Amino acid sequence: MDQQKRLLLAIALSFGLTLVWTQLVWKPQADAEAAALAAQLDGGVALVDGGFGGAVAMVAPPTPVPVPTPVFVDGGLLEDGGIVLVAVAPPVALPLKEVKLTRPTTNLTFTSEGGGLSSAELTGEREREEKSLSILEGWKKLFGAKFEPAPHMNLARAVPGVGPNVAVSLLGATPVPATTRYAVVEEGPGKVVFSTTAGPWEVTKTFTWAQTPASDTDPSGYLSSLAVTVKNVSATAQTGELGVHAIRAIVPDAEQAPSMFGGIGNQASVLCRVADDVLRKTPPGEGGGIFGCGSAPQYDEEKKGPLHFVGIDQQYFLTAIWPKDGAVEGRCLVTAKPAERQAALFMPVTLQSGESMTRNFGVFLGPKELNLLQAIGTHGPGPDGTPAVFDPQLEKTVDFGLWAVICKVLLFFMRFFHGAIGNWGLSIILLTVMVKLLLLPLTHRAMVSAESMKKLQPKMEEIKKKYPDDREKQNVETMKLYSEGKVNPLGGCLPLLLQLPIWAALFTTLRTSYELYGEPFYGVWSDLTSKDPTYLMPLALGVTMIITQRLQPQMMDKQQAFLMTWIMPVFFTAIMMNYPAGLALYIFTNNLLSIAQQYALRKWLARKGPEAGAKA
Repeated sequence: MDQQKRLLLAIALSFGLTLVWTQLVWKPQADAEAAALAAQLDGGVALVDGGFGGAVAMVAPPTPVPVPTPVFVDGGLLEDGGIVLVAVAPPVALPLKEVKLTRPTTNLTFTSEGGGLSSAELTGEREREEKSLSILEGWKKLFGAKFEPAPHMNLARAVPGVGPNVAVSLLGATPVPATTRYAVVEEGPGKVVFSTTAGPWEVTKTFTWAQTPASDTDPSGYLSSLAVTVKNVSATAQTGELGVHAIRAIVPDAEQAPSMFGGIGNQASVLCRVADDVLRKTPPGEGGGIFGCGSAPQYDEEKKGPLHFVGIDQQYFLTAIWPKDGAVEGRCLVTAKPAERQAALFMPVTLQSGESMTRNFGVFLGPKELNLLQAIGTHGPGPDGTPAVFDPQLEKTVDFGLWAVICKVLLFFMRFFHGAIGNWGLSIILLTVMVKLLLLPLTHRAMVSAESMKKLQPKMEEIKKKYPDDREKQNVETMKLYSEGKVNPLGGCLPLLLQLPIWAALFTTLRTSYELYGEPFYGVWSDLTSKDPTYLMPLALGVTMIITQRLQPQMMDKQQAFLMTWIMPVFFTAIMMNYPAGLALYIFTNNLLSIAQQYALRKWLARKGPEAGAKA
């Protein structure tokens, strides 16, 4: 026991003596050595040519003593075997700072955490988040209730731990992450400059833009220029990859993927154009496979080649970044996670000691209006407004898909009508009338054929009774009857088949084109691209579909007739409940015109007699 006490006492004395020696002897001596070395490096030591066109300091190797404050050096060898030590500034704890600036189109908030945008709030009246009203709110609005408008669209929300929008990174042996802290060097109405030094790299980011108001044809109000200057401040050559990132935080509960019964959705996708291909990615379903038994979801995708642009597509709004001087060889990496969207372009960097390079990028933060995107090739993204050197063709971000040609034709005529009457709902009605007039010869022939077939109904019933168990014979005799009566049984389907692509193209136009976003019809229909919150339009559409089917001659058996007259309209109405009100308006108007046309045709045939139908 006495031995244990003596051992514990000895250990305690040892710790005490070590603490006293560290604080009273070792620490003052180490501080003095560090101060002497710092004075030697800063006090005008001899400079020699380091072999890369720049002067470096010749200092003797420091005595190996434990220095509490580390000295960062980067070394190289001279021809005679001497050692060159170049002092590299230790990392400085830069303060976190926000810079808030106002443009005529956007309220910008820059952050020194990554030297990028933590907020880019558009200020236009229609440049707002999508807002859906409940059934109760829709009916209240129908009777005059007022509701707060949706918040303005914010195209830059920083992702914690990932970085802000328009962040820059360097990959390689000594990386510079997108979250690196920067110092604010300059800030003004149309310019902000950030700078930082990390390891061998010195990075300077200069944002400039024109103080231009919003315009339907001039995109300058939504454009900015980004100049990224990278300098090698070490004594040796450095290689890596320069990355520029479009980043946006997402609130998963506020997003909805498109579906048949869920409507068009509002899910943001990430984009990358490599050569002529546009890579588009949305978050995959969790779990993968059937019953969640498949492989894990893949959030990232990479593509290599000539890079034209990267961006984030928020349905009717766009963040895009592109190299201003032309497509560059490199790779793009897109990431689509439930709470994060990121698209980054990477290009190789090789710099000798003291060498620097500057890369210029264009940045677009604004609505996906086709005219604006097409005009970027003729407007400079910088404050000087000179024509762009390189057209990234951002209009390719407007994804019309399979119906691109029809969508552009429909949009052209709707713009024409809107320019004449100033209301997009009335423009859709006039578009419906125009399409109906173009298809009038076909629909007239189809209706006349249907009325003629109606007269053949008794003879068809006789054929069924004559050959009750021989379906093949029934078909042969029926086709013979059609031939003798000069009736085409498929003639009534052709107008509908021609209308289906127009419906699909109009649906695509409504869910894609900013021109129609947030545009009202009348009263409760304040946004033709969102669903009708009262469901009045889809219900009216369903009623007109039933009337249209009831007016058609019934050439089918009772079960088929019941299916077409009642079940199909009910099913179609259920689908249209969550689809854009503009599409329901088009189909409803088309049904009304079809009912009027069928009614007028019957009156005309009744007045002119049977020979009129044959002549028609």
